[in-house]
Amino acid sequence: MQPSRRAFLLGRRPAQTPWAAFMQRLKLLCQGQVVDLGENGPGGAQAILTPARDGDVAHARALCAEYRVVMALEGATGPYAASSAPRLRIDPSRLAGLARLAGDTPRWRAQPGVPMAALAQAGLRQFAGFPDAMTLAEWLAAPAPWPAGCCAASGVLGVDVMLADGVEETLGPFGEADVQPLRSATVQALVPALFQLASGGDAFATNDGYHWLGRYRLDALKPQAPATVNLAHLLLGHGGTLAWVQSVTLIDVPPSSKPQPEPQPEPQPGAHVPSPATPGLATFRLDARVKTLFDPAGRFPLFLPNET
Repeated sequence: MQPSRRAFLLGRRPAQTPWAAFMQRLKLLCQGQVVDLGENGPGGAQAILTPARDGDVAHARALCAEYRVVMALEGATGPYAASSAPRLRIDPSRLAGLARLAGDTPRWRAQPGVPMAALAQAGLRQFAGFPDAMTLAEWLAAPAPWPAGCCAASGVLGVDVMLADGVEETLGPFGEADVQPLRSATVQALVPALFQLASGGDAFATNDGYHWLGRYRLDALKPQAPATVNLAHLLLGHGGTLAWVQSVTLIDVPPSSKPQPEPQPEPQPGAHVPSPATPGLATFRLDARVKTLFDPAGRFPLFLPNET
């Protein structure tokens, strides 16, 4: 007699694996689609959640913390360090709200699943030329190409995030003229620690005078004038490894108005224009410290330490 049939006849349920229990509870709590990819594949236990509401992601984060499951952004390319931990991949494509906000300055609030085509069609010119189906979450997670101190060229004004411990916070302009307070104790402790890192020797070594060599854009805390500090820019290029982005506030950035880095000497005719310097130990150490500050328990994936 099969064990499962014997257990049924005797009134006892077969033992449930932690992954099966995780899946069962995830499907009960979430309104979105949950696809179990199994726990015996070559990549270990994996599933995909396509949330129908922000609350689905909040439930998923809590369950991931309880069952020690890594919460990854579907479509983000990494590269990530190998891990034996189970993984829940979250596809934001159904979270695709896009609204123009009231006010004199044109601004838009977009959920993470909004595709590039919709953003460009709305009038946000910085998204023209990207693959139409690429989501805002994928764009925000991809390596940030802007020169050091020039993250304002992204057009990102603010981000609503859910951090690794479940705290929800809005990150945006941060300075004497900005009156929006940091609501959570988590971020009130996080921000001073990040400013301290941004002023240290590792940060100095991660800026080659034009390029920011690290994956995490700590140069957002040392912007080129006339731009001012904006905490939202810390999420540019984050690869889904620091937080879950719930929404992004955006402005249009035409190519002619993109901020420029400090003037560099004109190369002589035929001279070689230098490529970005090779990241060194200081850069890897800085990225690791930023990751630890945001995600000390490893709730999100980890970048490979030898890549940017």
